[in-house]
Amino acid sequence: MPHITFECSKNVEIDFNCFFEELAEKLVATGHASKMGIKCRVVTGDNYYIIDGNPDYQMVNLLFRLREGRSKETLLEFSEIGMSLMETYFEKEITAKKIILSTEIKELIKGQDLTKNSIR
Repeated sequence: MPHITFECSKNVEIDFNCFFEELAEKLVATGHASKMGIKCRVVTGDNYYIIDGNPDYQMVNLLFRLREGRSKETLLEFSEIGMSLMETYFEKEITAKKIILSTEIKELIKGQDLTKNSIR
């Protein structure tokens, strides 16, 4: 863990591999995430409506799915790492006032959410 989903409108353009590599490094550096457990993916919405339908508007939601048991401080740290990195990657869009960024944490319940990692 964590499972990370980068949800965005189809008009978002960044180097996702670089973003995920940097995000993974920062999360592992906290001591609260294992490099072997990090899995990232992009989900792009082809159909979206933001504020008033302006097609230039963009949105990104960074969703972290984590096993339960981390402190509230650690969960906040993960959110802050994600937001800070998005702010760096989308500095131009923020300055142009055309993007909405958000983070979301979902805790998975031990014993109900199962994982089998054959890569280890």
